[in-house]
Amino acid sequence: MRSFLLKFSGKSQLVIVVGATITIAYIIALISKQFFDVHQLKINTDLIETVYQVMGTIYAILLTFTLWGVWQSYTEADTAVQKEAYALMDLVHVVEASPRWKDFNIRDAALTYSKNVVEHEWETLRDMTTSVINLREQGYSAAIKIVQAIQNINPEGDREVAIFSQLLMLLNNWQDARRTRILIARGNCAKALWPVLFTGAFVLLAFHGLFVAQTPGIWIALLGGFSLVIGLTFYLIFTLDCPFGGSPCIDSEPFLLAIHLLSSKQSVENK
Repeated sequence: MRSFLLKFSGKSQLVIVVGATITIAYIIALISKQFFDVHQLKINTDLIETVYQVMGTIYAILLTFTLWGVWQSYTEADTAVQKEAYALMDLVHVVEASPRWKDFNIRDAALTYSKNVVEHEWETLRDMTTSVINLREQGYSAAIKIVQAIQNINPEGDREVAIFSQLLMLLNNWQDARRTRILIARGNCAKALWPVLFTGAFVLLAFHGLFVAQTPGIWIALLGGFSLVIGLTFYLIFTLDCPFGGSPCIDSEPFLLAIHLLSSKQSVENK
């Protein structure tokens, strides 16, 4: 189901999820209504309302908890992308600031890596069926060149040793951010909670069918509004749980900026 929805655009995903939720809501409510006598439902309206309010409150907490969790994962992925690109740029700047270290071609390695991320890895991140191992191997050769460029540096004197220690810290930050980006790209943090969310929605919608309204239009409007809110929440949870494939999705702007800066400086040096 997840892979199926990701094939559509963001607007289409929204229409499918919300539309399906509203449609199923009316079906469940109408079916549950058929199992009880209208007169009995009117007599027990107070009891139905009390139970409905309690269950609605519990379900709202569950939705909030799930939405907050996937939002945290989404923001963590966004932060990891920025940290990865910025740590890479800092590596280049620190190395090139030293007259003795300019010939280690760290800029070329960083530029090649950034282009590989934007042109190849980013499309792979959108494909949730791609294994994390394959993604790691896809960018391995470009990443290892950066590591080798740093390891080839032989610091001399206390000043260069201190700068080299900073380089190693930046290198670790860059690698940690890369691992975080790849791992979070799998998404599916809410996978274990979806059965609970669906079950809770089913029970609440079934209870809604037990309400008896004097005007059918009011009953239809209330159920439509209630199911619309649930559908929108389902959509937000789904799309945020796919940080690189949903809508909104995390873009490669930090790496595009890195490519622009690295290419501009490279062009100036060639002239």
